[in-house]
Amino acid sequence: MIKSVLKTKVNPTEIKVGIKSFKSLKDGRVLIEAGSLDEINSLRTTIGNECGEYLEVTVPKLWKTRLIIRKIPQTIAVQNFEETIIAQNPKLLMKTGDIAARFKFKTKRGLINMVMKPAQRRGKSFSRQN
Repeated sequence: MIKSVLKTKVNPTEIKVGIKSFKSLKDGRVLIEAGSLDEINSLRTTIGNECGEYLEVTVPKLWKTRLIIRKIPQTIAVQNFEETIIAQNPKLLMKTGDIAARFKFKTKRGLINMVMKPAQRRGKSFSRQN
């Protein structure tokens, strides 16, 4: 139903939007993927104008990147975590301020994990190195 309404009322070639995928979800919603944020915004306004009485448009927000370092020693505190990581990993070429330790927590098995937030420019390089 929703898919057919969108196909009849919205023409992506007229608004110059490239749609990567157009899927129906199990709960009745429709997932539309586009190439860039500008294309998503123009598609959102067009759908709102053409099908606003039938459909509601929501664009999901990106999550904040957080990394969990598992099995850290109990002696490492949240305050000196950044200096310890920089000293132990010279290959990452990190500077002070590239990461920020948020908190540490203990699991059911007694292991201690640290949650850290990398700087925006460093997020993907951490995941590639591991």
